[in-house]
Amino acid sequence: MDLSILQAIELAISHELEARQSYLALAAETDDPELKHLLQEIAQEEAGHEASLRSRLRLYEQKQLLWDTISRYVSPAMCEEILKNPQMLQLGGERRHITVLFADIKGFTSLSERLDPSQVVEILNRFFSQMVDLVFEHHGTLDKFLGDAMMAFFGAPLDVPQAASQAVACAVAMQRRLQKMRQDNATPITGLRIGINTGEAVLGNIGSPQRMDFTLVGDVVNVAARLLELAKESGADIILGESTFLEVKGESFQIVPGPAVKLRGRQELTVSYQVNW
Repeated sequence: MDLSILQAIELAISHELEARQSYLALAAETDDPELKHLLQEIAQEEAGHEASLRSRLRLYEQKQLLWDTISRYVSPAMCEEILKNPQMLQLGGERRHITVLFADIKGFTSLSERLDPSQVVEILNRFFSQMVDLVFEHHGTLDKFLGDAMMAFFGAPLDVPQAASQAVACAVAMQRRLQKMRQDNATPITGLRIGINTGEAVLGNIGSPQRMDFTLVGDVVNVAARLLELAKESGADIILGESTFLEVKGESFQIVPGPAVKLRGRQELTVSYQVNW
């Protein structure tokens, strides 16, 4: 928001109040009943005009605040769509079919130990700026940063056609973007690991009255996080859960079977797939 323009508008509105007070003062001075009544009517109209202007200004400020908040998590195009149709954004809690993507940086702990904290922050900011741009390009939503990792999801808050395909395409684009950054000597980061899973999750504002986060909860999130751990253990760049594989099967991605493993916290074996890019 342009604060200088908003301050100028506030000043202009305040003149409405001054004018109203002037009309009332004049009404108090005159002995002419008809003129007194006229001045009082004008003062009342000024009061209504002032209230209307302030109301419209508050609505604008609220819309801009909502834009500033939502645009941190979704692309400008999706943000615009939400603002045009706010009823599409159900914040109270909703079960949705979602594809979740976790990504983290290979060997970042050892890298950060060799650098000043300010350098670490600069590297992370530069890298994640590139990755978030790709999430937005593929119609995804940024959920959160987790140190040297990030979480995004596809398919909400607005419905996204072929959300699983968008997530896998985003993962491939992230790997290629990092490769390009390395070729340009734009980052010391050597690699990226990604885990992707698809399924049902509850989406909404979750937390306490003091601190709420618009996020996902559900087993689909837990499995995506475990698949990221599997990528670390196996040295794979991108690992998909079976549900994601079934939704993108037959598309142009280069996918090969991965190991069936027992993920931490689960009893049954989880089938995985690796994406070559």
